[in-house]
Amino acid sequence: MKFENKSLNLGFRERALFPNTGEPMDILNNLRTKTGLPYLEIPQMTKIGWIQHGFLTRLGGVSLPPYESLNLSDSNGDREENVQKNKQRVMEIFDFDPKRLILLNQLHQDKILFIREPLGPFSSPLEYDAMITDIPNTFLGVLTADCLPIFIADRDKKVIAAIHSGREGSALRITPKVLRKMKEEFGCLSKDLIIALGPSIGPCCYEIDEKVFVPEWKPFSTSKGNGKWMVDLARINISQMENEGIRKEQIFKIDLCTSCHRDLFFSYRKEGQTGRQISFIGKL
Repeated sequence: MKFENKSLNLGFRERALFPNTGEPMDILNNLRTKTGLPYLEIPQMTKIGWIQHGFLTRLGGVSLPPYESLNLSDSNGDREENVQKNKQRVMEIFDFDPKRLILLNQLHQDKILFIREPLGPFSSPLEYDAMITDIPNTFLGVLTADCLPIFIADRDKKVIAAIHSGREGSALRITPKVLRKMKEEFGCLSKDLIIALGPSIGPCCYEIDEKVFVPEWKPFSTSKGNGKWMVDLARINISQMENEGIRKEQIFKIDLCTSCHRDLFFSYRKEGQTGRQISFIGKL
């Protein structure tokens, strides 16, 4: 795959949903770079002084086809040394200790990891699809190649969460489960939360069969006939958030389809064997 330099000038739409009209308001921003590494961020989350976050692209690494170039997954066939070089590059550019980053063995389920103590060596693979912590100097990472990365921050309690939500996770309602656990375990209130949704496959490209389609998704999907549906993962998760008391003005989304923009993102649906980009949120 040939990457063009114009990708670095691509704008993205940071979507804030306002309740007065029920319609999205789009604010055009530019793709950012840090020491040559492209990434995206939500300005409203950046303004929270104790948070560092970024939605990275596939650009800026050393991996070879079909994983080019900033692949962060070590379980998809890429060379281990290339993955480690990519991880080290990310850590150095964003200036945090690799030991402070938690990456999960994501299983497309609804298990939630609570991190209540400073990081130490883990004795077994972390088989979860969401994490919650209030520990400083801790970074939560999500690997995706079409699925939806979601970050939640409680501005009052200083609690953060990272969620990996694909079709299965959305069907299992992993996002509202995280919101409830933040309330139950950390005392978080809905009014204090800000939520960021990163790039994922869009309703323009995400087709599923009726046998795995959930009826409650109909308002956020388009029937193609013959048992096929085009599904909007982001809108499904946003609706689930709203049902938990989250207001539309608390939710921000980077409105880029990973399948449409393979010059910027890995897309499993479009490419099959491919890499995974990382999104991370950290409590400083």
